[in-house]
Amino acid sequence: MRFVRAFAALITAAILIVGLSSGMTAHAEKTAEADIKSAKAAILMESSTGRALCGLNENMRLPMASVTKIMTLLLAAERIEAKKLSFSDIAVCSEHANSMDGSVIWLEAGEKMSVGDLIKSIVIASANDACVMLAEHIAGSEEEFVARMNAEAEKLGLKNTHFVNCVGYDNKDHYSSARDIAIMAAALRRYNYFDDFLLTRLDSVRTGTIRETQLLNTNKMITYYNGITGLKTGTTDAAGCCFAGTAKRGNMELVAVVLGCSNDSDRFDAAEALLDYGFDNFERVTPRPDVAELVEVPVENGVKSGVDTRFADIPEMILEKGSGSRIKYHYSRTEAISAPVEKGQTLGYVTMTVDDEVIGNAKIIAAESVDRLDFFRCLLYVLKAFFSF
Repeated sequence: MRFVRAFAALITAAILIVGLSSGMTAHAEKTAEADIKSAKAAILMESSTGRALCGLNENMRLPMASVTKIMTLLLAAERIEAKKLSFSDIAVCSEHANSMDGSVIWLEAGEKMSVGDLIKSIVIASANDACVMLAEHIAGSEEEFVARMNAEAEKLGLKNTHFVNCVGYDNKDHYSSARDIAIMAAALRRYNYFDDFLLTRLDSVRTGTIRETQLLNTNKMITYYNGITGLKTGTTDAAGCCFAGTAKRGNMELVAVVLGCSNDSDRFDAAEALLDYGFDNFERVTPRPDVAELVEVPVENGVKSGVDTRFADIPEMILEKGSGSRIKYHYSRTEAISAPVEKGQTLGYVTMTVDDEVIGNAKIIAAESVDRLDFFRCLLYVLKAFFSF
């Protein structure tokens, strides 16, 4: 009967977890009091948790122009992290990279440039020739690099993204969604290799030479928005004016993505409104369940009569401001368990609610292992007791 009650408790917790999934989805669909009507699609997401705070057509597949380069930079950052790429590495421009048009730094076939200057040119000036040159340096060809971009998209779970090139040229098979771009942007913001470039308004490459080229950052928000950390603009005939912007205040970083605006001002106005909405209305909270609830769970047929417990996987949460103080904690745990017990084994759950809405859950786990008491262990204990008498 004890095991039936324990099983029922765990089933109840599982039902509450399902409630979390549906409740969070419903809440994420809440529309912000923000002017995003100028965009074909938009989303506001908190970077570390991936929680969507509001959106418009966020899963619609659309061209993304040079916002594409977020994925290009993500692959570069991962390679730097793995120490397979360095800013001091020297790349050589190919005929293919030289053939790029649009935003360029006029690389010539055979010209050598450091990876650091290529990345600076991509981040600040969205240089297409630098982007292809970097892709070829990393993967051998743009085609192979694009294959890696698509593999990374699959790894990130992006459902509405496909790349044909690494720069963002219009192509019917080159698309993403506001939500997918926000996920890409959040992944890139886990690295800090490009932070200085992202906030640089004006710089240059080939500095001090006859071919010195100025780099002007098209992200105008770096000059005026409080807490801005990046990220990437993009404009083509098919995509319109697009922007993925990130900003951090306190311990919360937000990602705002707007796609398909008709002009430059609209994309920044919409992004600013989204970010303002997020910072004005939400905060990052660390739940603190009661450690007094970490009672010892009885162990049957074990070398110990009970096992200590602890909380695990307590999630950081993005909640409406002021609701953190209203978090209520609901505990469910097995009443007893048969040995053996493995350290980290799930023995229950703590489910968190605000105003009867499930907002998260954490596991209650075994803090130690407990072996099963078998015949030989019983004999060993008897012998130890006998000789110590």
